[in-house]
Amino acid sequence: MMRNLRQLMVVFGWVLLWGQPSMGFAQDYDGLPKGEGRVEVFAWCTSCHSARIIRQQGLSRADWDETLVWMVEEQGMQEPDTKMRKKILDYLSEQFPPERPHFRVDGE
Repeated sequence: MMRNLRQLMVVFGWVLLWGQPSMGFAQDYDGLPKGEGRVEVFAWCTSCHSARIIRQQGLSRADWDETLVWMVEEQGMQEPDTKMRKKILDYLSEQFPPERPHFRVDGE
């Protein structure tokens, strides 16, 4: 229960902090394309690194899943619960699949 509350606080904290209209960086979510799960990926992943490293990737869902395992096991990322993990994986695999052009800009 505390873990889920902490995860929720991280996501909403980022949304409240970075989601203000006067803050341009958050409005474009550091270049992450629009889509279901963008807010969660931005909040979860950019607490440790910029979105640029995400935008550079083109991975299969299985590879994104392995990346999350590596982040938890080797980089100290808090493990997302099942629902959050699915939302993150859905977004990453849809927006950043292997066949996508790297450094895609939203709207192109």
